[in-house]
Amino acid sequence: MEKKKMRILELYSGIGGMHYAAELANVGAEVVFSVDINTSANAVYRHNFKQTNQQARNIESLSAKEINKLQPDIIMMSPPCQPFTRVGLKLDVEDSRCSSFLHLLDILPHLETVSFILMENVVGFETSEMRNAFTKALKNCDFHFREFILSPESIKIPNSRSRYYLVAKKCTDFLFGSENDIMTSFPNSSCDIEMPVQEKTLDPYLEKDMSDEELARYLLTDKTLLKYWRILDVRRTSDTSSCCFTKAYTHYAEGTGSVLQHDPNEPFHQKFAEFKEDEDIAHLKPLKLRYFTPREVGNLMGFPAEFTFPENTSLKTRYRLLGNSLNVLVVSNLLRILLG
Repeated sequence: MEKKKMRILELYSGIGGMHYAAELANVGAEVVFSVDINTSANAVYRHNFKQTNQQARNIESLSAKEINKLQPDIIMMSPPCQPFTRVGLKLDVEDSRCSSFLHLLDILPHLETVSFILMENVVGFETSEMRNAFTKALKNCDFHFREFILSPESIKIPNSRSRYYLVAKKCTDFLFGSENDIMTSFPNSSCDIEMPVQEKTLDPYLEKDMSDEELARYLLTDKTLLKYWRILDVRRTSDTSSCCFTKAYTHYAEGTGSVLQHDPNEPFHQKFAEFKEDEDIAHLKPLKLRYFTPREVGNLMGFPAEFTFPENTSLKTRYRLLGNSLNVLVVSNLLRILLG
């Protein structure tokens, strides 16, 4: 007799990163209900998960009664990060975007079937009042939890994306660490979990045989090169790391993600060393500096090959949605640890 699958309630579902993580984890769990208020994200989610009951609504409209009817075993969620980001106002629980999360904490004691929770947010959440309220609510409902600050680099993915994660389970404690620790690596006691082998350089994550027309779409403009050449984070195909891609990638030049030297045969360091600020930008053109494509960003974030955007999704929107998403591979391993 086939074992009954565990049921996942996916909140703040975005473009489906948690959903893909659950599939990749292969732990006998499936998403039965998904909620987000972002129209663009919902369109991408439904494009990729046509069979999932995905609803565009505010989480504050979800009652304990409605959730109990779904009989979820697991809640996976990535609440809004803006109240805690380093570039935001850090209004914390006073930010209106925390109201849906606070609502969830209010109804948590009344959720009859939920035994596991996995949550992701930005670094900074761990020192917030919202975190304190969350962990207090978990303890009051007999959940044991562990917290992590993890980056995909932990599993040899060449991309920096440090994020806060919390895993919680009801009644039974974890076999590693304590609730007073915030871990920065996967726990040693879970080494029996087989981590996927990842490529250490950027090359396998990049699109191959890009046409001239396609390349032109992603090349940095002369204006951008001339204005920002000193602060660009330039990576080559053989590099073993890249900076975190944010929702402002391609819109702002600094701190939003790396750019790529498309022609690996050109001497990068020599070109930049020889370039003078008042010189013609043509000196840097042979490097063919370009943005990583949305597909490449998705690859580094662990999204599978079958993940696609609807054709009418603009380039700017694709970058924004990916920048707001999460690393599928990191979350899938945390879900294995949670349910293992």
